[in-house]
Amino acid sequence: MRYPVLLFLLPFLGCAEETPIEVLPIPDQRDWRAEWLSFPTTDTDLVDTLVLPPAAYFRKSFELEAMPERAIVYVSALGLVEPRINGEAVTGDLFLPGWSDYNKRIYYHAYDVTDLLRAGKNVIGCTLADGWYAGYVGPKSLSNPENRGLYGDTTALIVQLDLLQPEGETVSIVSDSSWRASTGPLRYADLLMGEFYDARLENPGWDAPNFNAINWASRQSTGLAFESRPLVQGQDGAQWTQRLELYPGNQINTYDELVPVKITEPESGAYLFDMGQNFAGHVRLSVSGPAGDTIRLRHGEMLNTDGSLMTENLRFARATDTYVLNGDGEEVWEPRFTYHGFQYVEVSGLRQKPGPELLTGVAVSASTPMTSTFSSSDTLLNRLYENIVWTQRSNFLEVPTDSPQRDERLGWLGDAQIFSRSALYNADLNDFYRKWFADLRDAQYDSGAYANFAPRPYPDLVWYSPGWMEAGLMVPYNAWQFSGDTSLIAEHYESMTGFMDFVIAKSEPFGYFYPENSWTEIGPKGGFGDWLALTDKHLAHDILASIYLAHSFHIMAEMSSALNKTTQASRYRALFDKSKAAFISHYVAPDGRFLIDEAKYGDGKGYFEGEKGFTGHTQSGYASAIYFDILPDSLAALAAGHLVDLVEAADRKPTSGILGIRQLLPALSKIGRGDLAYAMLLDERYPGWGFQIANGATTIWERWNSYTHEEGFGGARNAKMNSFNHYAFGAVGQFLFSEMAGIRPAEPGFATILIQPDFGDGSLRELVATYLSTRGLIESAWEIDGDEVHLTVSIPKGTTATVLLLSTDTDRREQAIGPGTHEFTFSLLASTER
Repeated sequence: MRYPVLLFLLPFLGCAEETPIEVLPIPDQRDWRAEWLSFPTTDTDLVDTLVLPPAAYFRKSFELEAMPERAIVYVSALGLVEPRINGEAVTGDLFLPGWSDYNKRIYYHAYDVTDLLRAGKNVIGCTLADGWYAGYVGPKSLSNPENRGLYGDTTALIVQLDLLQPEGETVSIVSDSSWRASTGPLRYADLLMGEFYDARLENPGWDAPNFNAINWASRQSTGLAFESRPLVQGQDGAQWTQRLELYPGNQINTYDELVPVKITEPESGAYLFDMGQNFAGHVRLSVSGPAGDTIRLRHGEMLNTDGSLMTENLRFARATDTYVLNGDGEEVWEPRFTYHGFQYVEVSGLRQKPGPELLTGVAVSASTPMTSTFSSSDTLLNRLYENIVWTQRSNFLEVPTDSPQRDERLGWLGDAQIFSRSALYNADLNDFYRKWFADLRDAQYDSGAYANFAPRPYPDLVWYSPGWMEAGLMVPYNAWQFSGDTSLIAEHYESMTGFMDFVIAKSEPFGYFYPENSWTEIGPKGGFGDWLALTDKHLAHDILASIYLAHSFHIMAEMSSALNKTTQASRYRALFDKSKAAFISHYVAPDGRFLIDEAKYGDGKGYFEGEKGFTGHTQSGYASAIYFDILPDSLAALAAGHLVDLVEAADRKPTSGILGIRQLLPALSKIGRGDLAYAMLLDERYPGWGFQIANGATTIWERWNSYTHEEGFGGARNAKMNSFNHYAFGAVGQFLFSEMAGIRPAEPGFATILIQPDFGDGSLRELVATYLSTRGLIESAWEIDGDEVHLTVSIPKGTTATVLLLSTDTDRREQAIGPGTHEFTFSLLASTER
């Protein structure tokens, strides 16, 4: 594997000193001497209604009289590119150069390839596929009739190989009109539809010296559509090369391989491989047979009751890979330019019954360093943690997607902001988020509103929603809280103030909150609200929008202070106070109940399921106000009573939707009802996290009713929006670490730490959680023996912590500790039985 050029240093756990990594030269815009190359290909399959053109293959031969001291290759593409030198892959990184708004920025990657070169003849080879640039992207309903070519319909690449000579001179091999191009065995490659590879069309040695490329197209070839375009332009006329930026995120790599746990044959000749785990990636096929035999691989997350593959939830996505054998003994193939979300693979086209060695599951994700461990005395809880991690890795590839399987895979903001603290406990996301924050800025509307997803491949679509938009503030804020890196918010500050100007102008006439029926200009009206809640009536969208608005003022004040913007900080603090007061005055009754004027919503037309009606009295409403500290102590206590009543009325099961679920269990813990939070978390009845696991879930489901015993997959509407690998309800992962283990940043970057575990009702007997902060490993482990709790806390060097314990209803034990391991023994809270 080739390693990318590193431009930063990662802290090495346990070392007092950092090992320096040499910074290699990176070209700026003036240093690009390469030209963009395009080789348009045509889909000749007139039967298939989809447009799926062949991938393009490029090669450039050159000679070296002597070996350079160092060789760095720089590569980018409008599409997806795999670079090779002398028959070997330059890197194991996938989906290069990444997804961006190509009209605003294009990423490139740099790799040291010195040891791939040789004196004499050399060859650079590149395979170029459609990817996000020209392929199928997102839901068909949001796009043009074809749903592809959203940025452009012709792919292009740019390559520059810089050779540092012993005498100090740099010689460059660049993409230009001397390169040759052709098609080959990769008949198409699409992120949503899959890959088709015909091994009979392979050109052995095409990417190595001594290959006869006489029939390959060149600039000089008459009548062949080969283009060398040094001035390829974006929609605004600017040159593509002027947009090139070094990729700032985490490369996408393979992180695990899986073997099938079961093979069935629900119908003759169609074999179903159960990989035992839902994940994002592809399979490696190992097969032998006569030339021309065609193996089809269909991917899905679940099985129908008859044991067949369930694919209704894929919608427009085919998620199908096809391999045609060349008949040359054992053939091993895996796709490189597509990925699927799946647990099951249906294999057809085999001549005999297969064994498990036929397929190997290849799980791929952004190479974000994983930072947490969690285990407990409850196997369901342990599986929940594993499911959350698998779901995160499945959806954190290039951007934080909503799901990896269907025709969507968009960076939805609402899901990302709800899940962000859970995600940050699980992984170091500084680079991943830094890249996505650029996507947020590029997708931001001129009004200041953040789009519902980023990147935004639909330039004419104006679509935003309260609670979703706030991800543009809340995710950077959370990333700063966990890392302590103010550059994350400094780079993004202008964008955040643009958003705040938008919501201030919207809310100012009402006193900096939103009364009923405020968001009538968007679709659906009010936005998405507490999406997928299981309440009889919807929580009024404007209540949640107002709570999120107030929280936005609060965190903007904190971020402004951190950046020494004192005037702005003072302004946002004042607006926070005004916003809270206006919200309380309008929505909160003297008894703490949230009341709305239902008549303001009329018949609910234009709202999602508006016929259900609206209310202010829901778990999500009270939990959000408590979690975000919107209420004074007196009203917070009354709201806590309403929250408890609603939880009990629901038989201690969640009814919250996506926008309120993160707040629910922490709010219960905050009001001293961790027992209810634990009961809800560990319950195996429907609805809940335990129900999913009891029914075989290995990742987090999108909906509480994604599957039920009574209704199966929930009917036609559910099938169209039903993911079994969707992290929003996985926001509960935050509770595992921040409340159950009690590990929280008291200052940004865990410069000081708060350890405040909640033991619930004492029924969970053991828990061990670790979090690898930027300052070192933090551990909280506890065991309950009878009525006695044994707590062990480990704090890294250079930090301090406050351990906060409640040993009785009136005894609050608070102890400051320094680095090292500390042990505490105390009586379990007497009031855990309620």
